Amino acid sequence: MFLKEVKVQNFRSLKNVDITFDESTILIGENNAGKSTLLDAIKKGLSRTGTRFLFDDYDFFMDSEMSSPKDSDGIKIILIFEERTLDEWEGFISDTFIDALQYLDGEKASILLQTTASYNEVTSDIEVKTVFLNNEFEPIVGKVQNLVNKFITLTPVFYLQALREIKDTFSAKSPLWGRFIKKAAIPQEELSVIQNQIKKLNTDIISNDENLTKLVMELQKIQKVMDFEGNEQDLVSINAMPIKTWDLLSKAQVVLNNGTSSMDFPIEKHGQGTQSVTTILLFKAYINILLKELSSDFAEGILTLEEPEAHLHPQAIRALHKSIEEMECQKIITTHSPYFIQNADIRNIRYIKKENVITVVSGIYDHICFTVDNVTDGLKRVVKAFGDFIQLNEDEKLVTISKPIKKLVANALRGCCIESVKNIDKILSDASMIFNNTELCNLNMYIQRNRGDILFARKWFLYEGQSEDVIIPYFAKMLGKDFDEHGINGIIYRGNGSAGAFIKLAKVLNIGWVLLGDNDEQGRKTKNEVLNCGYEQEDIEEILLLTKNKDFEHELAEVPSILADYEKILGDSITDDMKQLKAEGNLEEYKKKIVSLIQGGKVENAYKLIKVWNQRNFSIDEIPDVIKKLIGKV
Repeated sequence: MFLKEVKVQNFRSLKNVDITFDESTILIGENNAGKSTLLDAIKKGLSRTGTRFLFDDYDFFMDSEMSSPKDSDGIKIILIFEERTLDEWEGFISDTFIDALQYLDGEKASILLQTTASYNEVTSDIEVKTVFLNNEFEPIVGKVQNLVNKFITLTPVFYLQALREIKDTFSAKSPLWGRFIKKAAIPQEELSVIQNQIKKLNTDIISNDENLTKLVMELQKIQKVMDFEGNEQDLVSINAMPIKTWDLLSKAQVVLNNGTSSMDFPIEKHGQGTQSVTTILLFKAYINILLKELSSDFAEGILTLEEPEAHLHPQAIRALHKSIEEMECQKIITTHSPYFIQNADIRNIRYIKKENVITVVSGIYDHICFTVDNVTDGLKRVVKAFGDFIQLNEDEKLVTISKPIKKLVANALRGCCIESVKNIDKILSDASMIFNNTELCNLNMYIQRNRGDILFARKWFLYEGQSEDVIIPYFAKMLGKDFDEHGINGIIYRGNGSAGAFIKLAKVLNIGWVLLGDNDEQGRKTKNEVLNCGYEQEDIEEILLLTKNKDFEHELAEVPSILADYEKILGDSITDDMKQLKAEGNLEEYKKKIVSLIQGGKVENAYKLIKVWNQRNFSIDEIPDVIKKLIGKV
């Protein structure tokens, strides 16, 4: 069962959230943004009906101190399951749940499961109901509702918290480890042999210790005191280990040797990172080996996993991600680690953010779908004109846009859909944010190989080159905007794709941004790219600025004191011809040649500049105005 989409209303900070899922979906965002709440919503939505105390008063959305569960519109959690491929559910699923099957988009079947919780003022209890829905999102009438619990057994949710207690995980009562122990089946012909071996081991252990041997002899006197029948030697013994195999297995434990010692240590004696990985691998084994055997051949688990990277070094985190991906189940994972997402596809990442008290979910997409009330001739003409990236399914009244659209196309679609689609402006705005394959490849490359941490930032400062990457954070710190303290990430967009792709990503993920470009043809092209992302000129005129001069190095050279610093750094590299230009008063040509030398070793010279500035007490008054302005905006 593939969980395609979840809709949540009025559950804690999830006022109104609609999120889609992939085979593996990664949730990122700051602490207390709502990631764990989303996992809880899924878990509660797939709890068996009749479960008491599934919700409490604090599960209801409350946006003020005066709010009360009694005043809430009620919690609603809708889980939408869908076939991965056409007719995947043919047979047992379609036969058993035939009255619950719906067709939302196209020909693939879906099953909609809704859990609601509302406050009953008469009983002062929270009433919980779980039902199947039709494609109008209304409860289905009929006996199929009796199959809700059966459906839930086919979609078990496994929740591994960030804080994993290893002793509980590997106890005989554990739902994972304990299942392996209870399922252990030793052939009868081997059982007696093993038990005789255990008895002999017990005898050998006790008999080799003089004090234990004497203790047994004393205890055997119970025969005389209690007048037991039989030989006293057979009545009492000390078992160093359990004599029954099932009892022995209940005390089984995982031991590890890290290769640096000759001793094996129980798992609880190893570091927390090792413990965490072992727990996750235990779950993987359970999913791959026991789930279908214990439940049904059609059962498909959903793993909800919090912070698998806990206590692990970067290389181990990346290796663990690969292992998790091999699990034969759908995975929904929260993480705070840029290393964990370095092996992920950016399309599988959802950004969780809290705006005031409300959680907002966003992610990137490569197409937009929407339905219309009526398929008009005007819509048909637009689709025909732009048929390479706009498709129309007339039977389903479904429009699919597969490329980012510009204003001309947006206006044409708005004109023929304004009366047929309620939120057409929002849809068209989203359609301008579609990512093409080149953008996706470049962003994936940048995030996976270089800077996964940008997805965890509050704001971005985008610039063209390496000099800016060294110097602008220095300026920002001087102006009280330390990048790390304020959650700001600097991004070199030149050579890492297009500025437009980064701006598009920032807009989709609700990450604030500013951009400094060079005052040249490339800088002007960058500005047009941003305008094509759905921004208006007035929207960006304060946060997208070009240098007054040709580029960043020339901008710095316009400050006399920094030009003098350039000269100090270059030293003997300044030729006599260059000195002559300066002596003759040809300062513009002189500065060009100085900057040219500086740009010959951008990174090295940028660090040399900072060293000089630290030595001479650099002043914020020397920072160029255009950079000051942007740092103030970020």
